[in-house]
Amino acid sequence: MIYGSQDDIYSFIEDQIGKEKLWIVTLNALMYMEYLKGNEYSKAISKATFSIPDGVGIVKLLKKKGIETERCPGIDTMKYLLELSEINNYRIFLLGSEEGVVKQAAQIIEKIFKVNIVGYHHGYFDKNAEGELVRKINDSKTDLLFVGMGIPKQESFIFRNYETLQAKLMMGVGGSFDVFAGVTKRAPLFFQKLGLEWLYRMFEEPHRFKKLPDLFKFYMNLYRNKD
Repeated sequence: MIYGSQDDIYSFIEDQIGKEKLWIVTLNALMYMEYLKGNEYSKAISKATFSIPDGVGIVKLLKKKGIETERCPGIDTMKYLLELSEINNYRIFLLGSEEGVVKQAAQIIEKIFKVNIVGYHHGYFDKNAEGELVRKINDSKTDLLFVGMGIPKQESFIFRNYETLQAKLMMGVGGSFDVFAGVTKRAPLFFQKLGLEWLYRMFEEPHRFKKLPDLFKFYMNLYRNKD
């Protein structure tokens, strides 16, 4: 886990690009609870180069351990890397969401950030097609690979293909493509400041309420033994 101020975390990431193949996990409470289950997803998270604190729950967990840090939401981290790409001419590949959505996201990102999107692909593919898809990504000679297929699919995809993928940096970005494409709205600033973006998303997408038991369990464990 990399922690500290958001500026420190982003400066560290910038410094590491190109030194080694990077896989960044933006960790939140639900991902942490899934990690504790000891399944393939746990192995995937363990394989990542490092994780950064995406959710307020992870910030509270680290604070309880005496570690002060700021949140680095996945979409904000992606925006930072896109800004960095404009400066350093990094090539970008987007993988995930529906075909029309990822195409629209690619067009908007190119326009806003003045970056080079060298390829994109929807996230609804069969595992048997992964080999061909990985070749497409590698043939594009992308530097940054953003995978927006949700948890746990995006981390599982990177985990299965980590050794073959040649991008300098890989990161799961959840529903960020939908936000860039304007299909879904990001939580209002009020929710962002309180670290309640997850609650806003649940009201916007009711199917997410099935994750509430895991969230309750996380916070029960967090506050069970107060110092």
